[in-house]
Amino acid sequence: MKEDEDGVPRPRPGSEPKAEAPARNEVDFPPVRNGIDYLNDVADHLRLGQPTPRNLKYAVLHLQAAVEVLLKARLVQEHWSLVFKDPGTAKRDRFEAGDFDSCTTTGAIGRLRDIASVPIGDKPAKSLAILAKWRNRLQHYGLKAPGPAVEVCAAQVLDFLVTFVHDELLPALPGQESAAVADDLEDVGMKVRGIRSYMDTRLKRLAEELKDVQGRTLMCPVCEQWAVVIGGGTAPLDCRFCHTAWTGPSEALTDYFDVFAWRDGTGTSKSARTATSTRCSSTVLALRRPRRSASPCASAVVWNSP
Repeated sequence: MKEDEDGVPRPRPGSEPKAEAPARNEVDFPPVRNGIDYLNDVADHLRLGQPTPRNLKYAVLHLQAAVEVLLKARLVQEHWSLVFKDPGTAKRDRFEAGDFDSCTTTGAIGRLRDIASVPIGDKPAKSLAILAKWRNRLQHYGLKAPGPAVEVCAAQVLDFLVTFVHDELLPALPGQESAAVADDLEDVGMKVRGIRSYMDTRLKRLAEELKDVQGRTLMCPVCEQWAVVIGGGTAPLDCRFCHTAWTGPSEALTDYFDVFAWRDGTGTSKSARTATSTRCSSTVLALRRPRRSASPCASAVVWNSP
């Protein structure tokens, strides 16, 4: 080995230690993002026209996987032992290693209802049970079922899970993960709005949910569904269909302004802004003033006033 001018040994050329190669790509799917990734795949299988039998097969398999991951993620938020088949035998080291028998879908629904006070209605619970049964048949024996029935059931479960993630999982996630999940959920939302059976299912449910507040419901400027309920006092301002949320009336008004300007074809000139602002006046009042009652035609007036 040669020495440099200071007498310090110098390695031979080519004998220097090589830099460590970058680590291989890791498979890293935290529970909630894992579940939403399954939903993304389900949306891909259902959105392209009439789903084929193969589309429906993988929609069932991956939708049930999403159900199990997401329901149990909510149980873990309540307490990690609740995902064990028998919580009385739960051990933390086995939980962290993923080495345990977990509860069934039916068991998870029961615990979410009875322990976590999560509102899961009988109708979605029935659809979840049917989906689990079909998945088990597919996985172990094979499945023969009417395609439209499979499609409708999948749409009902998909509708339930999108709302479940938004209402039950997203609020409890830490900031960075919450933002990532919100982005993932938005991607799923864009896809599922193109699924006919999903749209039909969701709109029917919303019609029932909003029937008593029709007089104070506006069209959402994002998804263009009549699902933004105003006059709720301190309640958050959001769309019941696509879950777009606004921090306050001013932010919402900006989106409405853009929609009016686009529909009028007026662009963004000063005169156009003035005209559009006049048309938005009803919306300003609606967004800023909680109302106890309203005419059933109020929403139409907001959009059609000169």
